[in-house]
Amino acid sequence: MRLTRGWYAVTDGAAPDGEALHRLCALALGRQFRSRAVISHHSLLLCRGLPTFRADLATVHLASVDPGTSGSPGRSSRGAGVRRPGLVMHRPVRGLGLSAPSVEDHRPAGMPLEHAIVQAGLLGGPEAALVPADAAVRAASVDAARLERAVADLRTHSGIGPVRAALAFVDGRHESPGETRTAYVLRCLGFELEPQYEVRAEGRRFRADFRVLGTRVLVEFDGASKYADGRRETLFEEKRREDALRRAGWVVVRLMWADLDRPEQVRRLVAEAVACAA
Repeated sequence: MRLTRGWYAVTDGAAPDGEALHRLCALALGRQFRSRAVISHHSLLLCRGLPTFRADLATVHLASVDPGTSGSPGRSSRGAGVRRPGLVMHRPVRGLGLSAPSVEDHRPAGMPLEHAIVQAGLLGGPEAALVPADAAVRAASVDAARLERAVADLRTHSGIGPVRAALAFVDGRHESPGETRTAYVLRCLGFELEPQYEVRAEGRRFRADFRVLGTRVLVEFDGASKYADGRRETLFEEKRREDALRRAGWVVVRLMWADLDRPEQVRRLVAEAVACAA
């Protein structure tokens, strides 16, 4: 199958799509331009197996390592040295001092992971940086200090303010993109949270995604994967768990993906729960 101009992949069975196809295209373009660019933005995050948020899978992002490449074939635009269908090659990051791989090394190089996380946020907004940042911190691939340095290196880029503010809340205790987004939305609404809060009820110990600080309100993010096995036992156990928490005096708020796109509804649900628990 054709990946990009001059590059192909051999497939066995169904052709890859979505994130898998983007990863192959990023590796191909990274090799094609390896003497003058590195894989960057969400393209690098996907190559590293990190989650992304609303990434444009149709376009691979590279970053030039040579200030003289802005005249490369392709239409140049503000902030990008090369732009063509399926590819954006960004201008070098000032002061970062990246270098291309040696001629003998056929592997494509990548932007430092922390810089790619910040770049993803510059493209897609604060949550596009926070989702992979939480996962990377959880995996000990980056830490807060490295993220701060990346923000400083990219401080002149448009949109860095909201990304800097969001990354101040990076927390490796968040176990999924859904939990990361839930925390972000709730904090933007003014709620303070305790992630992975342990509760004892009826002789059992439970762990909730969040406790609203200073209250008896627990917030749970319900992603589809929790019930993916379709087993009755899974649903029954979840109901038993919630019933035990409620009998112990806790108020449980459940949020789904669709709720996170309606922050005012989230505010109402949590505020009502706080009032009920008072």
